[in-house]
Amino acid sequence: MKAIRIATPSRRISRNSGAFRGSLSGWRPPHTYSHEQQAHERILTQERVADLTANDWAANSGVNAITTNAIGTGLKPQSHIDCKRLAISRDAALELQAEIEAIWRDWTPQAHVRGMLHFEDLQFLGLRTMLRMGEMLHLPVMMPVVPSRKIGLALQDVLPARLRTPLDRASEPYIVDGVQMGPYGAPEYYWLATPQAAFSRSMDMSGLGSDQFTRIPARVGHRPGCFHLFRHNEEEQVRGDSVLQPGINLFRHLSDSLDNELIAQVVTASMATFIAREEGGPALPDYARGEEDEESGEMSYYEDIKPGTVLYGNKNEKPYIIENSRPSPNFAAFSEFVLRAMAASLDMPYEVLAKDFSKTNYSSARAALLEAWRVYILYRSWLTRHYCQPVWSMVIEEAWLAGLLKLPSGAPDFYDAPQLYTQAIWIGPSRGYVDPVKEIAATVTALENRLMTYSEALAERGRDFEEVMDEREEEEARLAKFTPQPTKPSTFKEQKEEKDASV
Repeated sequence: MKAIRIATPSRRISRNSGAFRGSLSGWRPPHTYSHEQQAHERILTQERVADLTANDWAANSGVNAITTNAIGTGLKPQSHIDCKRLAISRDAALELQAEIEAIWRDWTPQAHVRGMLHFEDLQFLGLRTMLRMGEMLHLPVMMPVVPSRKIGLALQDVLPARLRTPLDRASEPYIVDGVQMGPYGAPEYYWLATPQAAFSRSMDMSGLGSDQFTRIPARVGHRPGCFHLFRHNEEEQVRGDSVLQPGINLFRHLSDSLDNELIAQVVTASMATFIAREEGGPALPDYARGEEDEESGEMSYYEDIKPGTVLYGNKNEKPYIIENSRPSPNFAAFSEFVLRAMAASLDMPYEVLAKDFSKTNYSSARAALLEAWRVYILYRSWLTRHYCQPVWSMVIEEAWLAGLLKLPSGAPDFYDAPQLYTQAIWIGPSRGYVDPVKEIAATVTALENRLMTYSEALAERGRDFEEVMDEREEEEARLAKFTPQPTKPSTFKEQKEEKDASV
């Protein structure tokens, strides 16, 4: 064959984005760090974010807004069994769904290994920790089965800071930041620091050897052995990043600015008047008090003035009122601008972060809430896929193995169709309404035109379709007992006979 000549690519104009010239001449991005440097940065970031969420109102507001709206009182499952694919009747499927949901309701108060939290509380804690620390770490453990606990599965919440690489295994290539990975990069084991000494958060765990760690398997058979969950924002990511990380400097600097302004207000309010003795003089008035500083030994003089007191100055004394020119006239606008930047770093509207809807009308408020709800649904769906649904499946599987769950006659074995038996729809808190009349009218119109199902409409309000229908059926039966029934109209013949009899 005759060789094909490859055409020479055309010459392109040099791009400023890839050159060191102009305003970008000093922009030299840092090179990729080693795993040890990345771990050091992640630990320091987690410590800073923990301090922010504990002490800064804006950071805490952002984390709480997402967690409260995405999880709120908890995501509740509605069993959804496909009777056609299982080749069972609809009535049998409904009966099995009710049985599964009853088992789940009995288990949720016992979901916590220490017995302090319901499963809904573990959802809230897990998502909040993921937003703050960048990741959540829950361990499924098996508790003894007793008459008061029919399902042994329980969940243990663990501080993500305990996930580290032992000092004596730092050189092993397959252990990265506490995660031991297989040849394809999938996690196989997690190394959790469990020192023999009483564990405390302030304890330095960087020097611990593998004898003071517990190696947790990523999976035990087909079941999760560890829920180490985080949002993947980069390829080959091993540990999570806090949502506050991109705007951490904004949160910190605005917090410091507000603190400084408050201190300035306190200082100027506490020191309202300064008396200048223009012609000097060694003697001070009798009403001036003096205090000696313990460290420097210098004397400071002051006078207490009661509110509403009018004083007449002595000779050679002139009062100077200390005026407060802070905050500056543009401080409020500047703070609002920084808050908007902080909200954007969280992918949230400013109104939600600052809890400020004073400058909005119906359209802008609804647009802001819709934008926020896209974020809430994102986190809600993420937690459902990676945490709630796997735990639901584990509970149903254990219930079937323990003989607490009976499958319909003629249905396939549980392990022949586990995904069909564990299907569920997870319902979270309702979105709420800006204008209930308009939005309910829109829902009614969508139902009338068959653009929405009743299950979808009720799910938006945080309700379960089957539960609502059962309540409606019970209420209508009870109301029928107290509602007077209309009398049946008599026929023309009966009316004539009544009239003749009366005559």
